[in-house]
Amino acid sequence: MDRDNQKLKFDRHDLIVWIIAVTIVWYVFGFSLVGEILFSNSFAPFHGLMQKIHYMPDANRFTITMYLATLPAFIGAFLYTGIPKRNRFIFRTFLPSHPGNTAGILLLGLAVGFLMNFACILCALIHGDIKLFLNFGLSQIPFYLFALVCVFVQSSAEELWTRGFMYERINVRYPLWVAILVNGVFFGFLHIFNDGVGFLPILDICICGVSFSLAKWYTGSIWFPMGIHTAWNFTQNFLFGLPNSGLVSEASVFGMDAASATDSVVYNVAFGVEGAVPAVLADAVLGIACLVLAARKGRLGELTQKVGRPPDLPDPSELADGQSRWVYREDAEPEQTGREEIR
Repeated sequence: MDRDNQKLKFDRHDLIVWIIAVTIVWYVFGFSLVGEILFSNSFAPFHGLMQKIHYMPDANRFTITMYLATLPAFIGAFLYTGIPKRNRFIFRTFLPSHPGNTAGILLLGLAVGFLMNFACILCALIHGDIKLFLNFGLSQIPFYLFALVCVFVQSSAEELWTRGFMYERINVRYPLWVAILVNGVFFGFLHIFNDGVGFLPILDICICGVSFSLAKWYTGSIWFPMGIHTAWNFTQNFLFGLPNSGLVSEASVFGMDAASATDSVVYNVAFGVEGAVPAVLADAVLGIACLVLAARKGRLGELTQKVGRPPDLPDPSELADGQSRWVYREDAEPEQTGREEIR
């Protein structure tokens, strides 16, 4: 058969509408709902466990519970990409064996996320919209370490479903820029029911989603946006006591005088720094920086590319004459394309 005349047949799993629907069903209403049930105070086993954690005062348990409730969604991302054969190429991008997934790139993400969020908080401090006071004791260290783990689970769950499943699945049939834009906007609307939400907060989170996608593309690693996301949430919620997408922690290294907080272009009392202009600019700068760095390396053309074939299948150009094209290689590592490598 003439290879040039062969065309791939796509099924519903490659359609954007189907991918969005699957994400909503499994992530939003599936695994997340399970988490809400398992980690509610009415669920006796979990409530009893939380009571036994001696360094966690009752006032802190609500916030920790909100983060831990995303654990089923975190695990579910691995299950939904690891069990169905058609999604295993996505599952492999989560693993340490995937090119680019290193401790260094995760730490870099944590550093970038901290600096981005701290810059926004500093703007609010200088502008006089918030006042902070030290609220830390050495006995609280175990709590903050546990909180960091919980925030990592919550942030990573969102990244695995949006920058992981949605991003990779959409790019099978559509150009990469479509995958970046769709999952970024979807990420923003995931927060539409959060406390204190409004136009500017949603705009910021949509820009954030697009920029995180660009960060994943440029580095070739989902661990990078996982690190940024974790540090951003932990910094504003548990280091400085500010709202995280409307959720306020009862414990933080620095406390905020909520009574003196004021709304302005650099701070949103109900939503925190994410509902103000500095956060929009910080997220936009991240995305623009990725595009500029990629342009210098001649990589912008990658944004118009699509996988165009089932990623677990061999590249036709690499096969000898007469060798079958469409045979799954379960024991083979995924091919390393240009955008999968760290630069």
